Amino acid sequence: MKNRMKAFAGLAVSAVALAGTIVLTPFEARGDDGVLPRFAVEFDCGRTSVKETGFGSGWRYGGGVFFRTGHRMGVEIMLESFGVPVAAGAGELVSAGKMTMTTLLINEQLFVLTRGRILPFALMGIGFTFIGYAPDSWPENTPRKGFVDRLGLQLGGGLVFRVSHRLSITAKARYNLVKTWIETLPRTDPIRDTPPLDQNMLNLYGLELGLGVRLGF
Repeated sequence: MKNRMKAFAGLAVSAVALAGTIVLTPFEARGDDGVLPRFAVEFDCGRTSVKETGFGSGWRYGGGVFFRTGHRMGVEIMLESFGVPVAAGAGELVSAGKMTMTTLLINEQLFVLTRGRILPFALMGIGFTFIGYAPDSWPENTPRKGFVDRLGLQLGGGLVFRVSHRLSITAKARYNLVKTWIETLPRTDPIRDTPPLDQNMLNLYGLELGLGVRLGF
């Protein structure tokens, strides 16, 4: 039921974006030149698939702001969150459960075109990722495990479709390249005293596909 509700929410956002396109397109008789806005707020949702063995896929939601920093460049600052199922045994976890990632993204967008209705761009940046894990159950007398929060590299691209002077639809394909490990809880030593190379490293690389709405000012 919960997965169906999330799927319905994602479809609802897509439906709103499509409706906005249909309703606002006729107002383009004003002759908007499609130039990038200096500032915009953005809402985005889509699917995420984590490539590490035993990790699944789930819905992603996010929101933030966009600043144009140059003729062809802009900075996107967003907060996003998603959850994916985890199989028992994946990453030394003795119980199946759900992993969540909440990430503060700071990404630079480099635009190929700066005028027109369709503006493709390349994307690169970093994400400050906070990782949680909720097990379905956990055996008694077994030490709890948890993920270490880490930085992740962001690589990808997308396009902006200019509907009107203020409203745009965005589409993105992005890799969230988080590499981390699982530690025994509670932590007894500072994280700086734990060499990452001595741990069982996990490549929680996620392919993220999304559609969004951007409102410029």
